[in-house]
Amino acid sequence: MVEPSHEFHLLHVTQSWPAPDFDDPIYDAIKADPPEGCVPDDFGGLFGLRCERKAPTLLDAVAEVCHEVRTAHGLLMTDLGIEKLWEWAPDGRDGFGATIVGQLLLMASSRGQQLGYDIEDLVRFIRTAAAAK
Repeated sequence: MVEPSHEFHLLHVTQSWPAPDFDDPIYDAIKADPPEGCVPDDFGGLFGLRCERKAPTLLDAVAEVCHEVRTAHGLLMTDLGIEKLWEWAPDGRDGFGATIVGQLLLMASSRGQQLGYDIEDLVRFIRTAAAAK
């Protein structure tokens, strides 16, 4: 089976102020060697990537790129560029609704880690809150 191609934007949004801008030297290495299928871009002064990646689902594609960026460049990508998180579209695992879910998960991962939660804490929370085993 051929994996579908997913297009998405990933931004490096930090909670620090002032946040690094697109021209900050911390982005030089990733600009020189971005993940496959991604192009560095300036999103209103913020560093980001415009990506197209084949994967079983949109969340798989986003997770793969985030993992590559984190391991190769030490950056935690935290944003999919969604501004109105309360909007919703029940349009399936690869539509706009999936992008909102991805945005919320990236934000939870980043902000949870800043508070001292690890990934297992967050997974346990989701499993418990959703009554999943």
